[in-house]
Amino acid sequence: MLQFMVEKLNQQLHMHGMISDIVLRSDHSLLEESEEQEVLITFSEAEDEKQPKATIHLFSLEEEDSCEIEVEIDYPYSLQDEEIQQLWTQAKSLVAECSLTEKRRFVEPGKQAEANVLLDYHFVVQLPQTEAEEMAFAETLARFSADLGMLVKLVIKK
Repeated sequence: MLQFMVEKLNQQLHMHGMISDIVLRSDHSLLEESEEQEVLITFSEAEDEKQPKATIHLFSLEEEDSCEIEVEIDYPYSLQDEEIQQLWTQAKSLVAECSLTEKRRFVEPGKQAEANVLLDYHFVVQLPQTEAEEMAFAETLARFSADLGMLVKLVIKK
């Protein structure tokens, strides 16, 4: 399922930005006889470290015919409170289920070393079995890719 999803997303995402990395991560439990796999896809508008970057996490679910897609979009610059609210409002107009996390790291009181804003959301897709399901699946991935392309391009008006 993970390979199938990577192929389908690769076809869609190239129309809205660029994929800079695809990583397969495998975790083996030392206590249980289990293994979990995850694919990480790094996506952005262009290859620029100062631009927002999305990490797409793909997880196979217990039922082999479904996959969870989790997206985290990192906005790596310091924003004022009203700019953060504006970003979230714009993002929620595209993806109503997204949440926002603000991270600030200080090296000493009053001296901020790092700040960023992270938008995230997730959803589950099923492997299509019928022609109607295939059409709905393709539509879901096309909408997801278009929305993600817009989310990594959001501009805060100052």
